[in-house]
Amino acid sequence: MSENTAFQAHNDKFHCILGPSPTINLLHQNDAYPFAHEAGIYIQSAKSLFITSNRCIDANTKAQKIQITRIDLSTNPVTVEELDPQIPMGNGGVNYSDAEILICGQGNLNEPSGLYTMSTRAPYTSKLLVGDFLGRPFNSVNDVVVHSDGSIWFTDPIYGFEQGYRPKPQLPCQVYRYSTADGSIRAVADGFGRPNGICFSPDEGTVYVTDTDRHHGDGTDDPHRVSSMFVFIFLSDLIWGWDLYAD
Repeated sequence: MSENTAFQAHNDKFHCILGPSPTINLLHQNDAYPFAHEAGIYIQSAKSLFITSNRCIDANTKAQKIQITRIDLSTNPVTVEELDPQIPMGNGGVNYSDAEILICGQGNLNEPSGLYTMSTRAPYTSKLLVGDFLGRPFNSVNDVVVHSDGSIWFTDPIYGFEQGYRPKPQLPCQVYRYSTADGSIRAVADGFGRPNGICFSPDEGTVYVTDTDRHHGDGTDDPHRVSSMFVFIFLSDLIWGWDLYAD
């Protein structure tokens, strides 16, 4: 990789993704609030990028909110559209189909946390796909990934409660698998402080989960807590896990 780049490669396979001389271009900047925080869902057919903001304050209600934004990449300069799909405190997201994306709704004091589908075209309607685990409400669903078998895997930490917009947690911090085939849901991994990011390896034989327990929702850090990546290997019907200490 060329030295005249903003990227640093620690593995040669990274070159296959970006090429030898990648560049960075600023698409959009918003100084009013931290508009680009999570999700980053690209829909190639629509040349659209969907992102979620960090927490900000609603000018009308003075309550905490998260703004979902669509960036139209087919125009130059890009066109930015702020959406209101009725997803409470959206966070992570992932491609689901050309017609829909999945957004993690962290919920609030009145609306449930869970997985929401959102249409990729106006009027950007949304629908709650799953909002509880065996009748108990999720804490504040954070990030999500979709397996090729159609199952949806997602993390559920307690950041919403710590940041003051969710009730007291009624579930441990866990990773869940939701089956779209039969509507069943099960906890596939537990023992986390604050499970956060999640993704599969290219062959889907491994799932990676980050635990950001060191960083609390109130903005404080506890160096005695972990900041790790967990690696889970699928062997037949069993899942084996390892902790890769990342601090």
